[in-house]
Amino acid sequence: MQKIFFRNLIFLIALNVLIKPLWILGIDRTVQNVVGSAAYGIYFVLFSFSMLTQILLDAGISNYNNRHLAQNENELTDHLSNIFSIKIILAFVYMVVTLLSGLLIHYNAFELYLLGVIGLNQALASLIVYSRSNISAMHHFRADSLISVLDKALMILICGTLLVVPAFRAQFKIEYLAYSQTIAYLITLALALGYLLRISGRFRFHFSIQFASGLLKKSFPFALLILLMALYSRIDGVMIDKLLPENGTYEAGIYASAYRLLDALNQFGYLFAVLLLPIFSRMLGKKQEVASLVRSSYTVIFVFAFIICLALAFFSDPIMQLLYHDASHYSSGILSILIFSFLGSATVYIFGTLLTANGNLKELILVSLVAVILNFCLNLALIPLYQAWGAAISACITNLVIGTFNLFLSIKIFHFRFNLPLLFRMALFVLGSFLIFLSAPLWQVHWLLLMFMFSSVALGFAALLRLIELKRLLPLLRSAGNP
Repeated sequence: MQKIFFRNLIFLIALNVLIKPLWILGIDRTVQNVVGSAAYGIYFVLFSFSMLTQILLDAGISNYNNRHLAQNENELTDHLSNIFSIKIILAFVYMVVTLLSGLLIHYNAFELYLLGVIGLNQALASLIVYSRSNISAMHHFRADSLISVLDKALMILICGTLLVVPAFRAQFKIEYLAYSQTIAYLITLALALGYLLRISGRFRFHFSIQFASGLLKKSFPFALLILLMALYSRIDGVMIDKLLPENGTYEAGIYASAYRLLDALNQFGYLFAVLLLPIFSRMLGKKQEVASLVRSSYTVIFVFAFIICLALAFFSDPIMQLLYHDASHYSSGILSILIFSFLGSATVYIFGTLLTANGNLKELILVSLVAVILNFCLNLALIPLYQAWGAAISACITNLVIGTFNLFLSIKIFHFRFNLPLLFRMALFVLGSFLIFLSAPLWQVHWLLLMFMFSSVALGFAALLRLIELKRLLPLLRSAGNP
């Protein structure tokens, strides 16, 4: 299973390295530079708001479906026919509730219109995620990997054309970003459903109240977990807008400029979870030992996460100046703090996925509820005082706390032994890497070269400490292209 995991992880990362950074840093970033931080801030706030009602859109079905089909492959056709009909109904309910909620908090006509387009995109994205959950549950990882980047590739073509051609660029508006997403999602969904039809043999819409009731009862814990995770990870943008009435959208735009880099990292961290959920589910279903895979996957993600966090924190000023027209020491300070949220997220991508595969949803829900309360209280206290910088502090603390909780829950439930030599090596890596980056002011070298040099030295140090075991990974790299 480790070989399958790392082989497909390498393929998935290779695709995402080609596509998603170009979308996030090339297209999405350029949109903010073209329309300005205030206009982009409106989009960021509305997108964050649309995430808060996602419990109605998916109801936990995709996560439940992935875990269930990984252990019951023969049920694919029946599940697909019944669940897709339920998803269509949920999408309609989601759109109505989201727009009514927007009315209740007094969004204006343009904001409601843009929220409607964003909501439609979220509904289409949810259908794509559900389709992919079927494909990955059947261990068709290559197809799932290609579909996972197709929407972004199409957005790059559409939005990139609008931004590159001078006549279009001069007239570009923030809603054009949402329109390009709608077109890309529609094409991706059509192709995903076509592939599903090929592997399932047949497909028809079928709605059964009895099936829907049973499914929603089973998936409700997943839905509640998704809601809580959306609240503590996305409510910051909405709270910045509402707690700072005079300059909320501008501060939200500045926060979004730093959050974009965190989001890019989370895209790659999420790849671990996408691959590990069906693998963990199948291994646990067969009563196989998972400790070795957990240890290997976590040490890999932790090493890369820590190095990247240090690089972005220590070189935040030149990075933000390179990326944004209105960059300042204030925005780079936000990035320096916010980026360490990824250490907590990376921990959740491994141990939270393991707990989900094992069905420990009550524990995960309780941890997420604590995170929501903590994040809300911190935002309420810090945003009025420190604006977007306060939201960054809140996000960092919240994610590190929930990552720690997930780690210790996994240790308790799976009775993992404390590997003291491994913990010592990891602590040594953290200290050594920090000292390497701390020496930056002593070097008279261009920052980009220095960042690359420091990252390479830290990575080599991790290999020397056997946190990244080349003897284990090199055979997996060589077999990455094999089916």
